[in-house]
Amino acid sequence: MERRTVAGVDWAGGTWLAIVFDGGSYSDCVVEGDFWRFWEQHRPLDHVFIDVPIGLPEDDETVIERETVDSLARSITGRPSSVFPVPSRTVATEVYENGAQYDEAAKQNESDIGKGLSSQSYHITDGIGEIDAILRGDEQLKGVILESHPEVCFRGFLGRELQHSKKTAAGVGERLEALGELVDEPGALLRRVTDDLASTPGADGVEVDDVLDALALGIAAHETAGDPRTLPENPETDRARLPMQMAYWAREPIHEELEP
Repeated sequence: MERRTVAGVDWAGGTWLAIVFDGGSYSDCVVEGDFWRFWEQHRPLDHVFIDVPIGLPEDDETVIERETVDSLARSITGRPSSVFPVPSRTVATEVYENGAQYDEAAKQNESDIGKGLSSQSYHITDGIGEIDAILRGDEQLKGVILESHPEVCFRGFLGRELQHSKKTAAGVGERLEALGELVDEPGALLRRVTDDLASTPGADGVEVDDVLDALALGIAAHETAGDPRTLPENPETDRARLPMQMAYWAREPIHEELEP
């Protein structure tokens, strides 16, 4: 496999947690409030798998296309609560650029796409808006920064649905088992990252499950060798020509196992 530098990036409590792999080996972890600052410090990266929605709805057609992506992810993971409803592009922009508060954002979302906005979705909307602005501003990054989802990645690694919440000890063990399908001594890798985070400014709010999520995203980005599988297999694009998909790695395309 060609040597590649990739990152897995998780939205962790209002900040970005990025774990960088160089040639398949853990290289660095970064906690950064501004994604672009992380990008500038680590470019060029071959791929970034990031856990925020990228293809955003703006009308009835793109709402349906977005829901196709999210429904597939909920189905194959068996963890529907881990896939939050996606806000409209206008809402993502207003929250990111102008700090729109929840009530205002929820009202705008209802007006835009006929749907309310959950508090969980609102709390990641700032990150969604930031990545959307970056990708709409730089065509070359559209094939580099890709939406993914940790639970989809873990499902791909393990070859089956996970049974336990990532917030439990059993869930941590299950996710380490999934990582162990692709890396040696995943527990030692987790320990190394958490040790590094102990001396990383801004990392106080980062939890163990955030680290596991970012590890899964980074390992998946490496394993795809530049040619990831996607949910769905033939994705549509949104009105900004951004793909409405989740990238992942698995030995076989897991979405093909769904009932028609």
